[in-house]
Amino acid sequence: MRKRRWRLNGCITIIAILAVIFIIKKSDIFSSLKNIFLSRPVVIDESPILIKEIKSLGQLITATLYDEVVVDSTVVNHFPHLPITNDRLVIIARGKVQAGVNLKLITDSSIKVLKDTVWLQLPPAQIIDVTINPENFETFEEKGNWKPDAVTLVKYKAKGLIIAHALHKNIIAKASNKAKAVMESFLHAAGFKIVLFK
Repeated sequence: MRKRRWRLNGCITIIAILAVIFIIKKSDIFSSLKNIFLSRPVVIDESPILIKEIKSLGQLITATLYDEVVVDSTVVNHFPHLPITNDRLVIIARGKVQAGVNLKLITDSSIKVLKDTVWLQLPPAQIIDVTINPENFETFEEKGNWKPDAVTLVKYKAKGLIIAHALHKNIIAKASNKAKAVMESFLHAAGFKIVLFK
């Protein structure tokens, strides 16, 4: 009788042990326990590094417009007992307007990185430089006596007209679109698969 109980208890114990081993293998508890002691990869926020790299690019000029304008100025002279005279100055000015994005304005809130996706908010495009060299001014007509300050004012008028033409030809929108294309290529080269703009 005791032998039977002992055998029965032994069989139940063996079955219980086999059942526990089977359950452990199926639920993979050992491997998950083993993973507790494994070192996990450290996740580094790449945003500050990326911001530094983008800022190092500085001012990104993405649109250039060359233009030629003609400006004139007329001064009507009234002298007592003399006929009215007109002093006239006509200048041809050639210059270029450059527009783009100042990447130094990018902040922590301008960029977000998640795995292989990056969201970027570029600063608004703006006119970065207007260049009219002294040799690019040509006097077409000069009548009367023009002081240097008066000539300088006419040249400023030419510069303003070149800027107005550039804005009329949508240089800002072109610079913004081109900046996005350039930054998309840059970020793809940096390893990001998806580039989105805020």
